[in-house]
Amino acid sequence: MVYYGDEEFGYQRTRERKRPLNIDYSQPAKSVERALESLMYSCAKSERCISDIRRSLYRWRMNKEDYDPIIERLVREKFVDEERYARAYVREKMNCSGWGRRKIELGLRAKGIPKETIEEALRQIEPERQTEKLELLLYRRLLRERDKAKSTYELRTRLLRWGVGRGYDFSEVQQVLAQIMAEDYDPGEDFTRW
Repeated sequence: MVYYGDEEFGYQRTRERKRPLNIDYSQPAKSVERALESLMYSCAKSERCISDIRRSLYRWRMNKEDYDPIIERLVREKFVDEERYARAYVREKMNCSGWGRRKIELGLRAKGIPKETIEEALRQIEPERQTEKLELLLYRRLLRERDKAKSTYELRTRLLRWGVGRGYDFSEVQQVLAQIMAEDYDPGEDFTRW
């Protein structure tokens, strides 16, 4: 620790900021070959869509005329496939994140995936499995929110908002809420272990 008065011994009172070296921001951070190599490595590790590739190229300050040849090569060599990306996105958001159909669709639209591809990817969602997932998520949320709510109405409203915010259909959330808030509801073994 540096104390006041230590300047005479060569210590500074404040830390000097490390400033970046003289970087020429008018030039791309990577060459086309290096950017292509980095993107191939990135796409091999996990699924990427074209908008993710464009975002990376923009972040690396690449020239706009270099975008299309790089993207075309990645698509041609099957590093990037919008349909494969959409299917993986739907699986991941449904199974791991617990998102509903609507939120997944909006997420894919934000990524710039074509509407037909989105519809095709959403067909893999099984309605029964989605309802089971919603039931599990709402029951967990019910256990968490039960003591915080002042009334049954407030609890129901909180759970309804939460379910719709996760991208599930309003009527489906209402139906599952009526089921889990019933007096004779038995959550089963899978639900109680959480």
